Amino acid sequence: MGSATGSRPARERRSPPFRRAAGAGARDTVRRILHRGIVAGVIPGGTRLVQSRVAQELGVGTGPVRDALRELAAGGFVRYDATGVAVVHELSRTELADLYEIRKLLEPVATARAARYAGRDSIRKAVGLLAAMERETDASRWAEQNDSFHSVIEEAGSSPRLVAILQNLRDLSALYVTHSIAAEPDRVRRGSAEHEEILKAVIARDPQAAADAMFRHLDGRMRTLLTVHPVGDLPG
Repeated sequence: MGSATGSRPARERRSPPFRRAAGAGARDTVRRILHRGIVAGVIPGGTRLVQSRVAQELGVGTGPVRDALRELAAGGFVRYDATGVAVVHELSRTELADLYEIRKLLEPVATARAARYAGRDSIRKAVGLLAAMERETDASRWAEQNDSFHSVIEEAGSSPRLVAILQNLRDLSALYVTHSIAAEPDRVRRGSAEHEEILKAVIARDPQAAADAMFRHLDGRMRTLLTVHPVGDLPG
């Protein structure tokens, strides 16, 4: 009897792994790839994501691509133009300000919860991230560590729904945070000091001080972003 691989038709052996995956698995893979590219700026704002072209490049059918694009649109990462083609959404100044106003309402709540519920592992992770950020010289990596720090603080508050909402908001603004760091390097120093203030309040189990520190941090970040935001106040 031949091996399992040898008994397969040649066409099946040549099929890319995405094509053999279940529909949901392929959709999730496509969504992760596109999401990562958009957040990192590898797929710039305004890029047209033609379903057939994306499907060909990733070796999947158009169905998973269509479903992945719908999920990305629901999250605010892409929009559909008049012809029905998905386009990577680029935030206007008004949208960016709105996004941060929402974060200033919700993230202090998550930080106050962290001050009440954070365990030793969460605090240890946050301390390690602050140390890594102090040593980091690359703006993109610093922005990733910044995102991880905020994630650790939010997750320590034991509210998965709030964590999911805030992760989406941070993802939408991630590229602009990197831009602001590159344009205003001194913001890194101020941001590090603000992070330390947040973490000290969490360690001290002081919910009000933690919430206030996070609010000041986000307000400062928003003002920097609106100063260096490279895109005009375009319609959404």
